[in-house]
Amino acid sequence: MIQFLRVTGGRAHSVWHAHQNEALSRATMDNNPSVCETMLLDVPKSVAPQAQKFTAVFIKLFEHQWKTYEGQKKVSTSYQYILYEFYANSNTHSKMSARKFCVGGNWKMNGDQKSIAEISKTLSGAALDPNTEVVIGCPAIYLMYARNLLPCTVGVAGQNAYKVAKGAFTGEISPAMLKDIGADWVILGHSERRAIFNESDELIAEKAEHALAEGLKVIACIGETLDEREAGKTNEVVARQMCAYAKKVRDWTNVVVAYEPVWAIGTGKTATPEQAQEVHAFLRQWLTDNISKEVSAALRIQYGGSVTAANAKDLAKKPDIDGFLVGGASLKPEFVDIINARQ
Repeated sequence: MIQFLRVTGGRAHSVWHAHQNEALSRATMDNNPSVCETMLLDVPKSVAPQAQKFTAVFIKLFEHQWKTYEGQKKVSTSYQYILYEFYANSNTHSKMSARKFCVGGNWKMNGDQKSIAEISKTLSGAALDPNTEVVIGCPAIYLMYARNLLPCTVGVAGQNAYKVAKGAFTGEISPAMLKDIGADWVILGHSERRAIFNESDELIAEKAEHALAEGLKVIACIGETLDEREAGKTNEVVARQMCAYAKKVRDWTNVVVAYEPVWAIGTGKTATPEQAQEVHAFLRQWLTDNISKEVSAALRIQYGGSVTAANAKDLAKKPDIDGFLVGGASLKPEFVDIINARQ
């Protein structure tokens, strides 16, 4: 399938589009998504000799009526990977857009079945930017519930995970458990875990190491307090936190770093786009100096800290801001506007 997307030729786009429409029509009439899947998997054989470069027409697959995870996963599992491969490997995008924009919603200890159903309905009905990866950090008790309601193209994340697979650790959750119920991400190192639960840089890095080894993707949080910023220690603090991760992480492919100035989280205060960009640029250089140029160029760095629909577009214009980790606003309809900040 991937080879089909990479070859060049003449009429593949129109042939594929016609085949796709027929498949979706058949599936709708039969009320059977597997019909669509079977037909779409057959299409490369018929168009490979004429194939041209992959286009965004594949995205239309995800606009079909199966909006929930259970419905979509039968049709789209193969195509999520295809879309990822295209955007990850395309050399037609700018250097900035080559790092796929990633927006995370951290619900923290908020939500119930009713509100989660409403948020999921909003996201399912919205036209989300296909060039933006979306991840929802849901309370652990509702992870499976949210997974079944959210669009298949939206990832789900645990908000914490311990550093070992199992054992006598009352109240803890392992990466294996998160994966078992459909989560593919975990948020680690959030300032609330550091401040309230006294998690050290070293413990957080060990958690990240284990989560990655278990196959989860990690949103690795860092950030300075107001006292540290006023003392001029912002770079020193985030460098120390990154050093701890770097001692344990060998492959950064499945890591997204989230820079969250602690003084801006839930306070209504936001770092200006210039302040945020300054720290992101420092982090990019730190990665070049301490990891590699390749990791520096590829690693996505989110900004978090009172991100709203009102300020998201200005923040998203900065070259080293590759997405957001959103708190309170991710519980509201305006989260759609934040996801679409680069449109």
